[in-house]
Amino acid sequence: MPYLRQILSEKGKNVFTAPPSMSVFEAIGSMAERNVGALLIIENDELVGIFSERDYLRKIALKFRSSRKTQLSEVMSSPVLCANLDDEVNHCMGLMTKHHYRHLPVLEDGELCGIVSIGDLVGFLLREKEVELDQLNQYIAGGY
Repeated sequence: MPYLRQILSEKGKNVFTAPPSMSVFEAIGSMAERNVGALLIIENDELVGIFSERDYLRKIALKFRSSRKTQLSEVMSSPVLCANLDDEVNHCMGLMTKHHYRHLPVLEDGELCGIVSIGDLVGFLLREKEVELDQLNQYIAGGY
């Protein structure tokens, strides 16, 4: 079974964060600059929320709120559902599907160590299946 540890070893453990006092406008600028769909909200070295493109659409754009005047603390999603580094990929996909989340922070010994998106999980599983298919084809063709 594949684990999140494998995905983060390939993807890297870069996590983009913001303080809860940051304006939504600054946050979406940061997200666009980094080409990410979510920021983790950190206060006093603790994960207190997550802000995603979906949060922006539902809590700012559709409610005609000012992104320049609204702080992340007002619209972030909290509490944050997290996974552990040694959780299975299929388990995490199930959690994300059940809760309609696209991003899942990853902890190791209670400390933030990365983030995965649903795209990361699907891509990893697709690559794993391609390798498995290649191995089966080689076996059938007598390559072993």
